[in-house]
Amino acid sequence: MHPIAIFVATRWELQAVQRAIVTDRVTTVSGVRCHIGQHGQRDYWLIQTGVGPTAASAVAEKVLKAQPMSLVLSTGFACALIPAEVGDLIVGTAVSSVPSDGARATRHDSILCDEAVRSDLLSVAQDAGMVVRVGAIVSGPTVVWQAEGKRRLRRLTDATGLDMESAALASVARDRGVPMAIVRTVSDLVDEDLPLDFNLFLRPTGWIKGLWALIRHPAGFAGLNRLRRQSRVAADRLTEWFQLYAKSDIESSRLSR
Repeated sequence: MHPIAIFVATRWELQAVQRAIVTDRVTTVSGVRCHIGQHGQRDYWLIQTGVGPTAASAVAEKVLKAQPMSLVLSTGFACALIPAEVGDLIVGTAVSSVPSDGARATRHDSILCDEAVRSDLLSVAQDAGMVVRVGAIVSGPTVVWQAEGKRRLRRLTDATGLDMESAALASVARDRGVPMAIVRTVSDLVDEDLPLDFNLFLRPTGWIKGLWALIRHPAGFAGLNRLRRQSRVAADRLTEWFQLYAKSDIESSRLSR
């Protein structure tokens, strides 16, 4: 039985999954640290890619080239592009990449998520009474931090959720012939601005500009506290879902013997 590869962008998302799937081994694949845990007969590989499609694609390519996987799972936090609540679950039906804030967005490059896996993900969440938003995901190369940009993406793509890595992961999985699925939790909403332009922090010299932006606009600290609370809710829900998912996978393995 091949492992399941679970890809996250940041250490906060990694920690949320690790609270549910305890890892006791670490292996390094072409410089990529992979945390490995076992539940029942299944190995789970938890891999932090870094933020954005370029980093996600590079890491996924290295891992999937070295290790056969039964499933690629893109997880972590996402922005809801439809009315939702922080902590709601988003299960993707398909994913496509969009440039910047969605200008000239098209869906010709849409990659379908595995239907059978999606059904299993939904069943786990619905059996637990979780609120689930099902629909297409779009991935962009930058953080869409203003509500106006989020609403524009919704109008252009009709997508349910927004992240930065899922489309890149789906592309690598498709090339490698591995089923792919997306399950994320909502950390920010379509009608709210983030407290500042987080794209500043993705650039080598951006930290200075980002900190200066906070100093010039002290109200941003209150916004950061709000986002921190929302991210905590999203992380707790992600942990809860993975606890249920790992348990259901064990039970399925037992029944199939």
